[in-house]
Amino acid sequence: MVGRGCAYADIDGDGYLDVVLTENGGPARLLKNMGGTGNHWIRLTLEGDGKRCNTSAIGAQVTLTSGGKVQKRMVTSARGYLSQSELPLTFGLGKATKVDRVEIRWPGAKTGEVQVLENLDVDRAYPPIKQK
Repeated sequence: MVGRGCAYADIDGDGYLDVVLTENGGPARLLKNMGGTGNHWIRLTLEGDGKRCNTSAIGAQVTLTSGGKVQKRMVTSARGYLSQSELPLTFGLGKATKVDRVEIRWPGAKTGEVQVLENLDVDRAYPPIKQK
C-alpha cells in the first residue's frame, strides 16, 4: 500500500486508540484496537478559556503520574502528512488502578502556572477539563 495519511482516535469510545490509514488513490482503512489486555487507561480532554489559551488547548503539556511512572503528552494540531489525530489525550496505565497526579501547563499561561488534578479514577474519559 502507498499510504498518504495516518491518524489515531478512540473511534468507538472504549479507551483503546484505533488507527485510520489512507491509501494514495484508494480507500481509508480503519484498524480497530480490540483491547482485551486487562490494562487500565484514562482520557483527558482539555479546554482553554479562549483568552489566555486557545479553546482547543493546542500546545498544552500534561504530565501524568500513576503507579510510580510518569508520562508526558502535548495537545497537538497535526501528526503527519494530511492527517489530524484527535485532541483528547489517552494514557495507558498498565495495571495501575488510579492516577495519582496530573499537571497541566496551559499554553499562553504565565510561566510556572500549573493546574493540578489528583486521585483520578481509571478506565474513563473525563469531560472537558477547563482552564482555571
